[in-house]
Amino acid sequence: MLPHVEHYTIGLSRELTKYVDLTLLSSKRFETPSKQVILPSIPRVTGLLKRLYYKVHSHYYRVFHANTAMDGKVIGALDKLVITEHGWPDPELVHDPYRGYYIKEYNALTYLYDNGVPIITISNYSAEMLRKRCGVKARAVIYHGLLEEFMGGVRELPEKPIILWVSRLIKMKEPMILLKALAKLSKEIDFRAYIRGDGPLRDMMIRFLNERKELASKVSFLGRLPFKMLPRLYKIASILVHTASSEPFGLAVLEAMGAGLPVIVPRSGGAYEIAGAGAISFSPRDPEDLANKIASLCSDRRLYEEQSRRSLERAKEFTWEKAAKSYLKIYESVV
Repeated sequence: MLPHVEHYTIGLSRELTKYVDLTLLSSKRFETPSKQVILPSIPRVTGLLKRLYYKVHSHYYRVFHANTAMDGKVIGALDKLVITEHGWPDPELVHDPYRGYYIKEYNALTYLYDNGVPIITISNYSAEMLRKRCGVKARAVIYHGLLEEFMGGVRELPEKPIILWVSRLIKMKEPMILLKALAKLSKEIDFRAYIRGDGPLRDMMIRFLNERKELASKVSFLGRLPFKMLPRLYKIASILVHTASSEPFGLAVLEAMGAGLPVIVPRSGGAYEIAGAGAISFSPRDPEDLANKIASLCSDRRLYEEQSRRSLERAKEFTWEKAAKSYLKIYESVV
């Protein structure tokens, strides 16, 4: 298995090792009981080492599970290959410097699909976008699970709520919707807001805050906190706001719901699918509607606690045991 984001890699590999002899091939070590082969993270050199490893060891493994099509194409053993596509690589939806990567991923994905490699994805929304944007029909949709480390209990609304936003600071994640909504609330509600993540929009966001001193005093950028610190972050937060209207899945939404946080999501995309009736939703890309939904949670203790309970109930539906058993069926189909 070639890994993806840390929560996914740890959760799925922990569960799979109960059933199969699993090896992770990565340039980073993960906290998982599976075997791990660590390659140095050196541009170009890493790719060459991967190719060499596959060539020498391809006879040893019955299945290769890659989490990008480009990695899958490098493996080359198409009759043993399974791909999880964690979105849809449409080059028209992104701008430089990401477009080159998306073009390569798109080309690799369509090549593997045309050659019969099973493509798995992570939400029905993502499956639909793969079909529309890439002409790829997913073999299966397998939801992520939730690690026990993130599970919490019912929350009570604090006097000063902490609003949390977790993602990369890029256009596709729509972080400016959050700031515009908070700007409408800064004189009405006493709150703190934490933004966990980094990216090219950070400077624009800081300029926006600097022009609104009262809001700037309430918003903090946390940068790229280590994964192991995330459960603690959810424990101190009061509400999670998710703004990406075209999110493939939304692991942060699931993590927050598991921690008992009420969540607010746009009424579209994979995050809306995952949150279901457990979340409060707002009109996509509408900061005024988002501000109203935040205000309603921060002013109604009964609503806040009810949404906390709904989050917990919804989160229980997503387990790595379910995900692993679904993947095992896919593995068996290619053996």
